[in-house]
Amino acid sequence: MDKVITIITPTFNREHTLYNCFDSLKAQTDKRFLWMVVDDGSTDNTEDLVHNWISENIIEIQYFKKNNGGKASALNFALDRIDTDYWVCLDSDDTFSHNSIELALDGLEKIKSVTNYCGLLALRNAKSGEVFGGKRIPKEVVETTVLELSDKYKIRSEFVQFYITEITSGYRFPEISGEKFMPPEYLANELNKKYKFKVEQKIFCYCEYLPDGLTRNKLEIIKNNPRGYTLVVMQAFELTDNFYNKSKRCLKYISGCLLSGDRNCIRNSPHKIMTTLYYPFGWLVYKYRFGK
Repeated sequence: MDKVITIITPTFNREHTLYNCFDSLKAQTDKRFLWMVVDDGSTDNTEDLVHNWISENIIEIQYFKKNNGGKASALNFALDRIDTDYWVCLDSDDTFSHNSIELALDGLEKIKSVTNYCGLLALRNAKSGEVFGGKRIPKEVVETTVLELSDKYKIRSEFVQFYITEITSGYRFPEISGEKFMPPEYLANELNKKYKFKVEQKIFCYCEYLPDGLTRNKLEIIKNNPRGYTLVVMQAFELTDNFYNKSKRCLKYISGCLLSGDRNCIRNSPHKIMTTLYYPFGWLVYKYRFGK
């Protein structure tokens, strides 16, 4: 059976959660997928575990192990090796609904010739089926961008995105020396400069926020990866049209520059005059948020 979509799972010491990923993929109603596990330097039993699953030959699995570099690095590694029409990232602590791939491929086939779409987007869900944050995308919204969902519809949830490989082939995450985290919305925001996502209301992905997960440790992660954080804030600052949201992102951008020690904050800003005027207030945000 020809494989049509690659499911990428970057993982680091998540042997205890990968079982759930594997079980959800075994249960898929459509098996036209390849599971690409990118082991980002795990020191647990991940490698033996995945090789045992490969030997079972229940689903097609590709396993790669690389030096630890963070999720963005692992995704770049995977994107360089995809040869299917579509791809999606399934985090190592997430699972798919039993018909997720069937539904996604049906939706992707319908939009693959629509030139302004880069893929499908849906909300991620708790195990109960409720969306995180409790706010759904309005049913009348057929197409959107990540920033539009945040700014216009005030949806602060996380998303699952099924991408058209041909569209994303020229895009990668920046990899910053000394940092191992790049906010995942970077790629979507770059794509949304030219393309939109087709909105899906169906349930595709279930996730659970673990004590050692990225979401629960957000502030500490920002402190340890200030340049990556600031880059994504600057990206949103550039793309936002609404004055209120632009002002908020300007303050975050300034505080991020201060956190990362960037002396070219104003020079590199996409909105230099606003950044100059807001700089004292950005300094206060920096002091308040990061306790510096």
